[in-house]
Amino acid sequence: MTRTRTPDRPRNQNDAQPQTRQAAPQFAAQTTDWHSMLGHDTPTPVQAGAIPALLSGRDVITTARTGSGKTLAFLIPAVVRSIGMNPVRGMRPEVLVVTPTRELAVQIRDVARELGMTAGRITGGITPGQTRSEATGKGLISGTPGRLKDLISRRELNLSGLRYVVLDEADELLSLGFLKDVGDILRSAQTQSQAQSGQKLQIAMASATFPAEIRTVAQQFMVNPERIDIAPAARAENTNQDDILGGATGATHLLVHTTRDDVMDVAAEQAREALRAPGGCVVIFSRTKSLVKRRAERLEGMLPGEIVSPLQGNMDQKKRERTMALLRDGKSRVLVATDIAGRGIDLPEVRLVIHMDVAQTAEDHVHRSGRTARAGRPGVNLVLLIPEQRGLWQTVRRNLPPALHPPLTNQEAQVDRAIQEKQGRGSGNGLMPGESGGGRGRSQGGQGRGGQGVGQSRGQSQARGQAGHSDRGGRGAQPSGQRRSDSGGSAPAGTGAGRVGPQPARGRGGRGRG
Repeated sequence: MTRTRTPDRPRNQNDAQPQTRQAAPQFAAQTTDWHSMLGHDTPTPVQAGAIPALLSGRDVITTARTGSGKTLAFLIPAVVRSIGMNPVRGMRPEVLVVTPTRELAVQIRDVARELGMTAGRITGGITPGQTRSEATGKGLISGTPGRLKDLISRRELNLSGLRYVVLDEADELLSLGFLKDVGDILRSAQTQSQAQSGQKLQIAMASATFPAEIRTVAQQFMVNPERIDIAPAARAENTNQDDILGGATGATHLLVHTTRDDVMDVAAEQAREALRAPGGCVVIFSRTKSLVKRRAERLEGMLPGEIVSPLQGNMDQKKRERTMALLRDGKSRVLVATDIAGRGIDLPEVRLVIHMDVAQTAEDHVHRSGRTARAGRPGVNLVLLIPEQRGLWQTVRRNLPPALHPPLTNQEAQVDRAIQEKQGRGSGNGLMPGESGGGRGRSQGGQGRGGQGVGQSRGQSQARGQAGHSDRGGRGAQPSGQRRSDSGGSAPAGTGAGRVGPQPARGRGGRGRG
């Protein structure tokens, strides 16, 4: 773990004097009490670093791998200081947690309630009446940027009593289209809370990744934040040295070469092998919403006795919550999802993550991979690579830290530019006529035969065709035929409203923006 303090910067006229710094001594006496809130558990590195810093009143930026205990790291300091514990009048919270997805907002609300906080959520997918019932009188509100900003602009959500703001999955919030809304929320929060109390608003940012591009944004709203970086992955030579990526380093990372015709068979066989023992589940990532629906239907027929659940952004909130309940109760053991499931969703014992489509960016690959091997459990992260996506995979692999690399294969370098897929929205290795499932389980060139389960694959050598990389750096992949904005000099893309720097086309389905 490394702890760094961002150099002091001149305060602008909107920066209030940091009363939290003056109040630090009163928090110091409480820093010994928070350990009891973990029960008999030993604090994780991120908890051991972030909780004392937050109790001292500092702004904090944490970067740590998924499943490292970040949620408790930013909620426990509020509980110790009795912030967000008591009912309030109307929608006037003391703690605001901003998240990129509805599911994560619900999860944080539930954890906060377990800690004794009065907690509600504000997200899309529920009616205005349900929103008022859910959020009125709550000391903590977790929510998605769009809905939060909407209620603030209509003056239904009052931030004058706010003392503490958390940006969870900050890289996602700030770099993938949420920047303008998040900035508006923070400006409203600072203006309203300072006018009411004269105190500086304490801000925490937590994420598995923290690209250098968003550092200047953090500096706009945070005062001398303490950086707490937990076991950052080794940097690839061609990535920005300021980027920090903590990935799913505890998993076994594998790659299987297959074909468009056989990818469904291989996915079904690997899932079947992983689920032979009772308990646990498998998460299968697909690029688009339509692929999620079709593949879930096909896999349910290929996996007798298993309930296969789809999850994508077009589902209404009740269906999404039902899906999560089925998985957490163990009634469903297979989830097919877009990248909406890659961030913040906590499922019990994900034994296997399957990438049926290569992730659009290295960051997305890391977040997907982080669904498994959590809390010290074993897990497998498996890429199913078809020839059409080798160019995309090469770009993603180059940006992954070594800890997330599967064994390298010769086939990965055999990229036929004429057949590489465009990576825009709606394209992808959809269910082609041959993707109908028939138990063939072949993989290209005789390697990585689909009939072999993950248990067998884990012990195979590179000659078996299993290779995989995890990605850091957060840049979108760039196969031929697609124009992206990056430092390589390709044609610039529009920055888009509220985005940080040049951005690639999202080309992904199903982000739950709220």
